[in-house]
Amino acid sequence: VDAANNASAKSASSASITAQVGPDTAAPTVPGRPAGSSPAAGQVQISWTASTDASPPITYRVYRDGGATSIGSTTTTSFIDSGLAGGSSHTYTVDAVDSLNNASAKSQASLSITVMTNTAGTQPVPGHTRIANDVVSTNMPRITTGEMWDVEYIGNKVYVAGGFTSIRNNTSNNTTSYNYRYLAAFDLTTGLVDTTFRPTFDGGVTNIEASPDGTKLIVVGTFNTVNNVTKRKIASINPTTGATITGFTAQADAAVSSVDVSNTTVYVGGRFTSINGTPRASLAALNINTGAVITSFQNDIAGGIGVNGGLTVQALKITHDGSKLLVVHTGTTVAGQTRMGIALIDTNTNQLLPWRTRLWDDNLQFVGGITRIYAGDIAPNDSYFVVSSGSGGDRPPISDTIVAYSFTNGDDVQPLWISRAFDSVYSLAVTEQAVYIGGHFNYNESPTAPDPWPGLTDVGYGRGQGLAGYGLGDDIVLRDHVGALSPATGKAVEWNPGSNSFEGNKAMIALPRGIITLGDATTQGDANVGRIAFYDFNTMPAASAYNTAIVDPIEGRVEPAGTPFTMSGTASATSGVSRVQIELRDRDTNQYLQDDLITWGAANTINATLAATNATSTTWSLTLNIPNNRRIMVYAKTFAVNGNSDSSKAIKRIETFGLSDATPTTSISGPSGSVIPTTTFLTTGTASDDLGVNSILYTMRDVQNRYLQPDGSVSTTYYAFRGQPDVVGATSATWQREFTVPYEGEWTMQATAVDSSGQSDLRSADRTWLVSDTAIAPTVTITAPTSVIPPATATITLAPGQPLTFSGTATDDEGLDYVAISLRNTSTRENLSAGGAWGVDQIAGAYRISGNNSLPGTTYNWSYTTPFNLKTGVYSFQVGAIDDLGLSTSSSNQGRLTINVQVPGDAFPDTTITPGGTVTGLQTLQLTLGGSATDDFGVKSVGVTIQDRDTSRYLQPNGTMQAGFTLLNATLGTPNGTATTWTLPVTLPTAGDYSVTAYAFDTSDQQDPSSSGATSRYPLYPGDLRQDLRQRPVRGRSADRPGSGGHPQRCGPVHELLGHVHEHQRQLA
Repeated sequence: VDAANNASAKSASSASITAQVGPDTAAPTVPGRPAGSSPAAGQVQISWTASTDASPPITYRVYRDGGATSIGSTTTTSFIDSGLAGGSSHTYTVDAVDSLNNASAKSQASLSITVMTNTAGTQPVPGHTRIANDVVSTNMPRITTGEMWDVEYIGNKVYVAGGFTSIRNNTSNNTTSYNYRYLAAFDLTTGLVDTTFRPTFDGGVTNIEASPDGTKLIVVGTFNTVNNVTKRKIASINPTTGATITGFTAQADAAVSSVDVSNTTVYVGGRFTSINGTPRASLAALNINTGAVITSFQNDIAGGIGVNGGLTVQALKITHDGSKLLVVHTGTTVAGQTRMGIALIDTNTNQLLPWRTRLWDDNLQFVGGITRIYAGDIAPNDSYFVVSSGSGGDRPPISDTIVAYSFTNGDDVQPLWISRAFDSVYSLAVTEQAVYIGGHFNYNESPTAPDPWPGLTDVGYGRGQGLAGYGLGDDIVLRDHVGALSPATGKAVEWNPGSNSFEGNKAMIALPRGIITLGDATTQGDANVGRIAFYDFNTMPAASAYNTAIVDPIEGRVEPAGTPFTMSGTASATSGVSRVQIELRDRDTNQYLQDDLITWGAANTINATLAATNATSTTWSLTLNIPNNRRIMVYAKTFAVNGNSDSSKAIKRIETFGLSDATPTTSISGPSGSVIPTTTFLTTGTASDDLGVNSILYTMRDVQNRYLQPDGSVSTTYYAFRGQPDVVGATSATWQREFTVPYEGEWTMQATAVDSSGQSDLRSADRTWLVSDTAIAPTVTITAPTSVIPPATATITLAPGQPLTFSGTATDDEGLDYVAISLRNTSTRENLSAGGAWGVDQIAGAYRISGNNSLPGTTYNWSYTTPFNLKTGVYSFQVGAIDDLGLSTSSSNQGRLTINVQVPGDAFPDTTITPGGTVTGLQTLQLTLGGSATDDFGVKSVGVTIQDRDTSRYLQPNGTMQAGFTLLNATLGTPNGTATTWTLPVTLPTAGDYSVTAYAFDTSDQQDPSSSGATSRYPLYPGDLRQDLRQRPVRGRSADRPGSGGHPQRCGPVHELLGHVHEHQRQLA
């Protein structure tokens, strides 16, 4: 082309030219930091995150202690270093080499790993140096059905146990689903299901544990066969293939619920009474190779005080040095010694240690005598352990709490701290940096919460209870079903990924790469990952020259709605901070706060105010006033002068809450009763809101957590029907909705009101019904010691001195589950506990006289003989049954009998106290008590109880206060006279609200059966004129009457047991 733009024709084409591409010279990416443990004597096992490269395959070279020469190589992402000296410590690095010999830089060195020495094996420790990442890994396998029960790992392989029937890969290029039931394994690095691990079971797997050397996986549960081989409740399987280890035989006669393992011994706990025919009650030790019962380990548990009188072991944990076994249980005694809730056993001698806490002894009276202790775990350095409780209602210190203890022996070991969670805590994982917790809670104690715990002891603050935790202000932070606590204080630390599990997150484990928690959820960590949530250290952003932090509010803080508050934080950039961008997203509506700081709409960023513009490090702030109740996700990101920015956003979850627009409340009123005879039925209820109810959301699901869909089918996919109240916008509205379920069975409905501002009820209303046209409750009769056919009752009189046998029948149209009784001596205060123990110190419960297993047939001839000779007094007896459908004998149809046990021809004595009633105005702790007593033959003695109503403890002869009912002997004016005075001078140890009751005993040891005229009350607070303004209750102390615990009155233990089939219904009530 010339200057005038005249162009020539194109030239002829050139000859063909071939370009030679040079060889690949790029090195693989650097492998992830190795992590591992010593699984066996002389061994260290490590694993790491894979490298990537354009020229596979990749070979990894492993280096020990910073050496220049590798000690070995592998094409996988794990390695075992053997032949090491026991007790020595080592670090490891890894580099990657591709097929063209391009080598990466070495990885970051692992943490120091100490080599195991003893043959029993030390338990692995997580080795954490910081709090876990709260961003969930989205490439782990996905489970969408059933509850999850346990999780374990060996090296890079993770095992999960639960009620699932299938598991699906969830990586970007693999979503294959597998019909694996109860137990499955997957690779932690690839996230893929291990298809070579294929054990099969005919029943549930509830707990799994690997031997420290990684050669065995012990599984326990309710199964009877494993891989079609008879293995009743306990099995040892190959951790690679799942094949049954046939040489191991341990046949239990009932469910096994917990297990822990050393390299030599398997410890199991549950409901069993024998293993391999050898009697063992709920706790046993087995040879790890053969399954044989270790005869020197005999630490039987007795006196069940769990739900429905259950006796089982909730958790077993071996200390990391292998020296002690922590037993978390629902009994009252271990090896014949009182150990409520917790016991420690020396694994060298197999003997019960003298360690004992009395926290449960002192406080069971406030929670109906039922222990709800659930989980336990031990600190990596074995300096302390923690236990948790759940499913019993918010009532510290032993219900819905986490309690930490030292291992120091003592007869009354005090907690290091007690942390109130306000709802159930089902799982624990203790690391070097935090105590991770999982459950059904929504709040944890904030770092500024008071001790021993925030809130009133006998007031519940769980979701659905008034203002719930919101009424405690800055004493709580929001934590949905997962959280982490400071090991030093039990207060929350900033880890808040969240879970929407229904029953709760019931399994958790700390491993070198992070935390795994399992729950019956669809969303965890704000991602749709299903039941498995892995919070991986390897996915945490690398150190950067650009950093952002949100300092205030703290994670999970609730800010008052309609009140200004300031968000603040820090920002840094090597070239200077240009700006910090803030995003506030409403987690319910997915709308963002706009620049005017008032309206909400499309995605938007807001620039914070910098303390110093263009500085390499500065603070930032943003003042807000949000008038509504909102759940907000806050994002902050730093931008530098050079145009670069922080590689990831800082994130905080907060809420605003106020009463100017309260959240609505919902209730379900119908159908009434627990049985619905047709598959089409009308549900009714009410909803209220201060400004108006706009709509109602309904779900209906079956017992397998499958949700009713619009087409009438069921699916594991969550679906909520939306309806309107009868009057839209009414502040107090009724609603109704007709449902047709596709089949009979147990169905649970949830109803959630939504107000005119779009706010939902903080906790849905729940009701569970049995849909059946043939459901009939069981009936009972009493045939001895006299005939009683309900609804009739009877009263008889007997002489003392002999045992008494009660017998009768229980009948159902389809099948019986169990028969339960209650028995009390109302005169002597002796009770039959849910575990079958009898005594003054026992809390009355419903005792299953037919055992824990379902009864054969439709009729059962029941019988119970008292394990004691009858004393004089008035006894009350009740009997009822529950059938296979969960229906219970109605209260009016329970068998009821009153027995007056009296010496023939000898009347009961009578007691009075002077003065009676409430005595006020005293300013001294010295009392002189007195009164009179009469009897037709003679008064032998007068016993006096002095109980502090604030603590429910009794004055002892030595002047101290203890929980057990105690009689103090008074001095009689006329011993053995038919009429006498009595006196008792006492010095009370502390101020309190004291209740005094006197009981006369005659020469036949008959006790006055009535306290009428024999009681007085002394509110003694010297120097305090306002007894109603005392300090908030402390450990185990009730601000209400003794034993009330803030719970409603109930109609006796049998009615409580038989009248509430579903535990969560009782908790909601």
